[in-house]
Amino acid sequence: MKKRYLPVIALLCLPALVKAQVTISGEWLRQHDGNIHLYRVDHGRLEEIATSRPDADSAFGFYFRPEREAFYVIGTGIRQSPVDKYCFYLRKQDQLNVRVTDTAYTLTGRNSKENRAMEKWHQTILPLERKGIYFNESRSTYVDFFPQLESVHQQIQQTKFAATGNQQFDSEFALFREMNLLNCATDMLTTPRAAHPAKTDYTPYFRDLDVTHFTTDTRLLRYPFGIRIMGTLLSIPARMNNGNLKDYSIATRLKGIVNDTLKGEVVLQIMPGLKTYAAYTELHKEYGKYLLTADQQRRARPIEIALAQKATVSGSPAVDFTYPDIDGKQVSLSDFKGKVVLVDVWATWCSPCKEEIPHLKQLEEEMHDQDVTFLSVSVDEAKDHQKWKNFVKKEELGGIQLFASGWSDITRIYNINGIPRFMVFDRKGNIVSTDSPPPSSKELKLLLENELKK
Repeated sequence: MKKRYLPVIALLCLPALVKAQVTISGEWLRQHDGNIHLYRVDHGRLEEIATSRPDADSAFGFYFRPEREAFYVIGTGIRQSPVDKYCFYLRKQDQLNVRVTDTAYTLTGRNSKENRAMEKWHQTILPLERKGIYFNESRSTYVDFFPQLESVHQQIQQTKFAATGNQQFDSEFALFREMNLLNCATDMLTTPRAAHPAKTDYTPYFRDLDVTHFTTDTRLLRYPFGIRIMGTLLSIPARMNNGNLKDYSIATRLKGIVNDTLKGEVVLQIMPGLKTYAAYTELHKEYGKYLLTADQQRRARPIEIALAQKATVSGSPAVDFTYPDIDGKQVSLSDFKGKVVLVDVWATWCSPCKEEIPHLKQLEEEMHDQDVTFLSVSVDEAKDHQKWKNFVKKEELGGIQLFASGWSDITRIYNINGIPRFMVFDRKGNIVSTDSPPPSSKELKLLLENELKK
């Protein structure tokens, strides 16, 4: 194999390359999507680090600094599919030299003892992998797969895997082998096949599976396709006992999961299928407690925002928000149901906002004896909290003044990209307009008066 480090390696800037801790050099001798991808394992799924485009000799390469000593994946095709993906264990200053053929990979040249152990395992699991995961090529069914699964499983149980001297790797590698075998088995059950097993066809490997063994900790999240296999793993008891495989309720999907972080992953799997913000609110109220990690909360936010934005049309119930007032008391939009509410989103640094203040004060004065609440929300950054308080006092701003600490939920939910923004809500807490005329326009007063008449 010709070793080369390609100028097209789509990674980092030159200083980072100079400091690169891991060198990967390889040949990819099978079909690919135009690039070879390098992934890290993040919460049981693959997250791309970099790509490399193979040259005319099929050579590719990467230089990168690993975030941590762990399993990484090299492959092509659909990111979350195990097809055409190979896992390696990398730590600082490692070299990986690999040759990928039509059916397998082999290591060439200098490689770590950890990846030599991974290669030996790859050769052991390969027959099952080709049948279980590469279903389009093997055309295998449970009839030939189950006996081979039992044979390989027995072989694994009788094999004493040599220690590498790296205790962290040896511990994680034992879990990896267990997960990799399970991955092959579960993919056999969920991918298109010409024949499917009946209750009596399941062999000891499946009958002896203890779901809680895999769900008492977060080991599934350290495996490259852990989220993919979790759903099938949880369905295996129903498969073997003629259970209802079409019951996708969250209660059923959480059954058998012990670890709360894994429960959070189930909640995240359900969220993209929600159609309304009300459904999201209901789900989050009961099960949001399982979104424990920063990563899980980060992934939930775009779903929440998208559903909230769909809900923010005229006549829809308002999406609530809560911020502290000038005395630190938490105040919510929903506190003012029964009144017409004018919301002013602004900031002390915003010149157009400040130009509207005299008009807003005049409007407040003109409507002071009517059933209208004036609610101003500042999007000044947290560091400018005192500046905001001083401004409110100096300018003698009326109404209720809230502090949002920057471009927070209210701007994302109501799709606010510029300020000032004025919004009107009716007595029932429904949206009248999320982009109302400003106080300097007579239209705003007419809009408020029209709502008061209803």
